[in-house]
Amino acid sequence: MKIEWIEDFLALTEAGTFSQAAEWRHVTQPAFSRRIRQLEDWLGVELIDRHSPRLTLLPHAQAYEASLRDWLAHLYALRGRIRADAAHGPRAILTTQHTLTVSYLPRLLRHFRQHAPQARLQVRSSDRSDCIRDFQRGDADLLLCSELQGSPLLVDCAEVHRVQLGTEQLVPVCATDRFGQPIFDLENQTRLPLISYEPSSFLGGVLSSPYLLDLQRHYDVELVCETAFTIGIRELLMAGLGIGWLPHGLIESDLEAGKLASLLERLGGPMLVVACYRQSGNGASAADQLWKLINARPPTV
Repeated sequence: MKIEWIEDFLALTEAGTFSQAAEWRHVTQPAFSRRIRQLEDWLGVELIDRHSPRLTLLPHAQAYEASLRDWLAHLYALRGRIRADAAHGPRAILTTQHTLTVSYLPRLLRHFRQHAPQARLQVRSSDRSDCIRDFQRGDADLLLCSELQGSPLLVDCAEVHRVQLGTEQLVPVCATDRFGQPIFDLENQTRLPLISYEPSSFLGGVLSSPYLLDLQRHYDVELVCETAFTIGIRELLMAGLGIGWLPHGLIESDLEAGKLASLLERLGGPMLVVACYRQSGNGASAADQLWKLINARPPTV
């Protein structure tokens, strides 16, 4: 099987005709048709309904077109990584949760680029639980994550090293009116719409008691949305659809610009810690370089 046969088939599905696809692939139409037939012979099935007056994929070809496209993309990406690793050495892999990817990670990456521009790094952004799992399985060299203050991760693992990079407040906020004041009057309102985290998520567990419990004791709380997607919660709060807690690093510019108002004095919020983890004797030399920078003077959270 030749990769060009897969590329021919995908070009055919996009072009809609054999003649146009052959032109795109810079071959004659008879040669292009032979390559499609060679792919079908290798697969052992026909892909094209040749009895139809217009180009029609058979049902199984339609069902697997996206999978073939994904396979080809992964193959080319793998080729690129192999070539880069052969030329420059293996990369360090850092895994981090989505919220930190938006808030703290850009500062950390600029720090890396400034002080170790030759160190190659790949970032994987995932849900917090997936990041921890990938790190523990050895699929990542570095783990950057948020923790509840006083409750560090992986404390029982002697081969795992931890650096605390700073703390940030989880702040209850809501949108502001045209005067820059909170749109919800906590003194006089009894009904409060809540944009909340899923109970099974990290931040959902952190807030469940006493913060959400106290809120439910003093107000008639209406749950508007429940999600683990922190960036989505920010957008809903900015739209004025409720109140909710967000990490300060994510909304610092919104608070300064008056787009969001802090309700911290009234509702309170837990303190989070941003920490980085590294497994000893694991990974590429690039990971060692970056770990030294993290232990030296990293940017503040």
